[in-house]
Amino acid sequence: MNEYDRVRGEWQSVAAGWRRWEPLLQSFTWPIALRMAGAAGIAAGQRVLDVGCGIGDPTLQVAVLVGPHGRVVGIDVAEDMVATARDRAAALGLAHVEFRAADVLSEPFAPESFDAVLGRWSLNYVADVPGALARLRAALVPGGRIALAAWAPPAVNPWITVPMDATARIRPLPPVDPAAPGGFHLSEDGALARALVGAGFQAVGQERVQLSLFARDPAEYWTMMGDVEGPLAPLLAKLSAEERARVARDVADGIARYRVGDVYRIPAQAQLAWGRV
Repeated sequence: MNEYDRVRGEWQSVAAGWRRWEPLLQSFTWPIALRMAGAAGIAAGQRVLDVGCGIGDPTLQVAVLVGPHGRVVGIDVAEDMVATARDRAAALGLAHVEFRAADVLSEPFAPESFDAVLGRWSLNYVADVPGALARLRAALVPGGRIALAAWAPPAVNPWITVPMDATARIRPLPPVDPAAPGGFHLSEDGALARALVGAGFQAVGQERVQLSLFARDPAEYWTMMGDVEGPLAPLLAKLSAEERARVARDVADGIARYRVGDVYRIPAQAQLAWGRV
């Protein structure tokens, strides 16, 4: 199985979970969506491409910002994710949004057809990042802007490392390699910025963005993670009922420190980089 098929399969398998947990996922990811729109200078009437749009974020937020005289295109490798994105756009009456099941490395983008490009937690799963950035740069107008997000290193992302570590105590997991496509690819400080500079972008900058994953209790958090986290879901599927129960207990212990009153607020950090043509 090639890298594209592996990634597509992982995210197709959890598309129903993303649809089910949409409200909590929105509360988790809104700071990075808002900051990306600001870094890319999104304004009324613009044409925007969102790479790796999933169920429509930040595509839909951007569509509201550009207004009915703008145009937004969201692409993702998982068809079922895109189907939910279309449903959400229709519910919001956003007729100027188009969603496609497509790969950034092969989708035929017209030259200079977008004013801005966004890519949230998508290029870190791409095997050929320089090739993808070259294609995106060619799709931008002169002066067009790009904003990319990846996860920060594992140490500051207990929202995912807690269940990964708990699972690893039962079944060995592949080591995290920031240099290989995956959840923590491009997670090191400056990695996204260096990729943008290497692709010829100007006025490049990078910063971290703090996030917070909300859950009412450990059971809700654990159920959601099993439903929505693409790389984690196939690992959990291999566990017996007894093993899953053990992991769930370890996860509850692992997030206990993040209890705030009667809810849990589990920290996360993302990397954000930007530049212009």
